Amino acid sequence: MKLTKKVQGLIKTHAADSKTEICGFVVQNKRSQTYYPCTNVSALPEESFEISSDDWITAEKQGEVVAIVHSHPNNEPYLSGADRVAQHQSKLPWVLVTEGEIKTFRYAPLLRGRVFEYGTQDCFTLIRDAFMLAGIEFRDHQRIDINYDAEIHSFENNLPDGGFSKVQELQAGDVILTAYSNIPAHVLLYIGHGEVIHHKVDRLSGKEVYTEALRRRTDSIWRHKDWQPNMIVAIKNDLENNVRGLSD
Repeated sequence: MKLTKKVQGLIKTHAADSKTEICGFVVQNKRSQTYYPCTNVSALPEESFEISSDDWITAEKQGEVVAIVHSHPNNEPYLSGADRVAQHQSKLPWVLVTEGEIKTFRYAPLLRGRVFEYGTQDCFTLIRDAFMLAGIEFRDHQRIDINYDAEIHSFENNLPDGGFSKVQELQAGDVILTAYSNIPAHVLLYIGHGEVIHHKVDRLSGKEVYTEALRRRTDSIWRHKDWQPNMIVAIKNDLENNVRGLSD
């Protein structure tokens, strides 16, 4: 979702010098995009935000609510765990103001508990969405058939296009390409401390130990050119606050 310059300016003005989290809606009415600022009614506005039902109703009368806006006065540049749970419930893009800058996070299901659907919700989708939460977007690529794509080394051929290059030493934030029958066909994300997240065929996505069996299957390790070590916080914010019953 693209914000107009006018809406960006209104959001930044609302957040400027605020010691508490601001909140509001981006509203679309035909071709007109507007920002509707709300009052944060949270009991702890320095740490969280809450929008009243009256503000929701008023905003929806003005048009379609297409994004939820809030700020982090503590300058954390990623959605918190509570933010991710709330975003999952809203199914909307979220706009975050931090350090005077605007970051937009498209809606993606929580990283844990996804049902496998090759081409739309698979191991590559999980990796792409995790990087989006960390502030890195890269192009998706078409998947046709799981066996055919494995034979043509689809993931290996598309990782460089996404900004990845091979490395030797493993660190948190690296993508691991694993091989089955000597064909590299599955990607995992290493999150540190001997753990990975990935999405197996016919399994729910989730976190598990980077076992010796997975190590033996490792074909190569890939690192994104824009990755910074602190970005792992964004991914862990999602994983550590994914409560039972909220996953798809």
